[in-house]
Amino acid sequence: MKALFLFLIISLSLPFLNGCGSRSETTENMTAQEDSSKTSGEQHKDFKIEKSVPVETTPLTRGNIANYLLYSSTLETEELADVYPRIGGLVEAIYVEESQKVVKGQKLLQIERDLYELDEQNASLEYQKQKTNFQRITALQEEQLLSEEEYENARLLMEQAKIAWDRAKLNLEYTTVRAPISGVVGERLVRKGDRVQTSDKVFSMANLDEKIVRAYVPQSEFGKVFQNQKAVVYADIIPGQNLNAFVKRISPIIDPQSGTFKVTVAVKDPANKLRPGMFVNAQLIVDTHQNTPLIPKSALVYENERVYFYTVTPVPADSSGKPAEKNGGIAQRQELKKGFEDAEKVEVLNEISIGTPVVVLGQNGLKDGSKVKVTNEKQYVWQRPGGSGISMRF
Repeated sequence: MKALFLFLIISLSLPFLNGCGSRSETTENMTAQEDSSKTSGEQHKDFKIEKSVPVETTPLTRGNIANYLLYSSTLETEELADVYPRIGGLVEAIYVEESQKVVKGQKLLQIERDLYELDEQNASLEYQKQKTNFQRITALQEEQLLSEEEYENARLLMEQAKIAWDRAKLNLEYTTVRAPISGVVGERLVRKGDRVQTSDKVFSMANLDEKIVRAYVPQSEFGKVFQNQKAVVYADIIPGQNLNAFVKRISPIIDPQSGTFKVTVAVKDPANKLRPGMFVNAQLIVDTHQNTPLIPKSALVYENERVYFYTVTPVPADSSGKPAEKNGGIAQRQELKKGFEDAEKVEVLNEISIGTPVVVLGQNGLKDGSKVKVTNEKQYVWQRPGGSGISMRF
């Protein structure tokens, strides 16, 4: 009986023991697979290939660049006129409008003439009367029938009447308001039917053919400014509208309060690209370096008061003969040795061959020796044939 009981206990325990052994083996297998996976990942990480950084480049080129003095001011005209009527009255007609070109002496508006015509006719009659009386007095005086005093009084009355008639004719002429200069009507300040007085401004005009900029230069720069000095004028609100200019006048007096002297720059603007009143920049060219190596300012990287740029060296085929990556290269960091500079470009004094690719986009993520792939080669206006001279904007 005891033997039978022991047999049943052993029979029931065997499945449980087999299950525990299976779980143990499964756990060991999973652990082994995880270790294998980790090892494989680490090996893959160790053999990860460095990717090329996409960049855009431009070739190092030769050109001209200038050193300059930059000043900001308001564009003006040499001839600017506010038009006032010389007599008062009702505005009968207006002959011109704003932005219309006119020549000196052209009619601008008409003031009612009726009253002034009557005044002129009355003055004319008075003069004729005094003239006739003087002729009669003259005849009597020649016969010595009148004194010198009576003769002189008659002559003076005739002259006064002549002056009054001339004034009446002048006032009649002044009823037509004419342009004092040739130019463009900038503003019309009256309407038909308005009553104007001699103190009322009716038009403003400007001669757009002679534009100027008045720059106030520090006295420390007095020796750098001279008559007929070349200059460039432009307005930031109109990109690309850059005009040749020159120094027209230099004031010999230094303002003791500001320590500056006035320089008048004449602007050549035959197409009337700029308008009086615009805020503009005037650059007085002090010196020019001809045919010197230049790179765009977009290529520069600034680090701790130092300036760098990156050039690209092509990657040669490896020893196995496998061709290099198309458009691939190695970035080399260069510390800039700077000459003249302007807002677009900078003179490079480093010993680098003309035509060397210079990175202009994507350089902020580069390090010395980084692999790069050139995706585009840019060309700037000043790099084009015929555009290698001094930039119109600095």
